[in-house]
Amino acid sequence: TWRPSTRAGADVLDRAAVRFPQAASVAFQRGVLYERAREYARAEEAFRSVIARDPAHAQALNYLGYMLAERGERLDEAVAFIERALAIDPGNGSYLDSLGWAYFKLRRYEDARSHLAQAASQLPTNSVVHDHLGDALAALGRHADAIGAWQRALAGDREAIDPAGIVTKIAHAKEQASR
Repeated sequence: TWRPSTRAGADVLDRAAVRFPQAASVAFQRGVLYERAREYARAEEAFRSVIARDPAHAQALNYLGYMLAERGERLDEAVAFIERALAIDPGNGSYLDSLGWAYFKLRRYEDARSHLAQAASQLPTNSVVHDHLGDALAALGRHADAIGAWQRALAGDREAIDPAGIVTKIAHAKEQASR
């Protein structure tokens, strides 16, 4: 469902795409807009068009990989996109988070923890990264460490997280730790 501001943004990007048909940045921004509007097929098409024009567009590779991972779709493909982004921009904390989250979705919890811990050290106030790390640690049975990560998520920027959901995860981990 498009909000008026989203529709206006789409109109601007549509005009820019006509005026600058080779501009990867326009196609990338269209992908971001579609993803935020939950039009995932259109977002994927936009990101793939960026990658077709510029196979080294690390942002598009990561965004597409993360979007697929977040939705639990084509996880091996998601990992491949994110690994390509990291090959272009090694050590990027956001890309490490994306790869860790894709591994988490694949239930490769130790691989997830490793990448998410690196991301968390680089992005100490990013709540999403710490929430992801907490999930991976909890999956490994490391409840006290998970609680710490979730507490850092609540103390961070609080962008794109569900604070009540994190509080529930902390309570559940405390129950698990006391057993």
